[in-house]
Amino acid sequence: MTGARMRPIPIQDPVMTFLQLLQALEQRLGHVHLPVRPQAAGLPDVFEGCGLHHELAVTLVRAIYTENRCRHVRDWVSAEACLRAVAPIHAAVAHADHTDIDTYRFSEGFLAAVQAVFEHKPRSRPPKSPEPRGQILSFPLARRRAHH
Repeated sequence: MTGARMRPIPIQDPVMTFLQLLQALEQRLGHVHLPVRPQAAGLPDVFEGCGLHHELAVTLVRAIYTENRCRHVRDWVSAEACLRAVAPIHAAVAHADHTDIDTYRFSEGFLAAVQAVFEHKPRSRPPKSPEPRGQILSFPLARRRAHH
């Protein structure tokens, strides 16, 4: 049983491009896991180097690209296609006998990050109230006495 569960995600398609998705995932997971090259021209050069769990990251990213039928990194992606791509890979990692805890956590985090990126929660903020004005308290300065 895995911790991150797929849940319905209200979305507005198209939400973002493949490259924008990777940049959003990099912000959530960290550059050390997904070192995304923002000026990437194609799938082979989306990473600036090898992050932690590089092979798994490449597998996940390629699956998203393929499932969304992308032909370019600036093609639109959808939440449903991204989750269809990532969920079976995460399940395989979660149930593999040789998976270490760090790989599992990365896979779990990646799935959760994909879900979070596509969620559209209304960003309602409470009405801004005036800042409470504090009182200025003054304390008399006590002179230090020298001990002899």
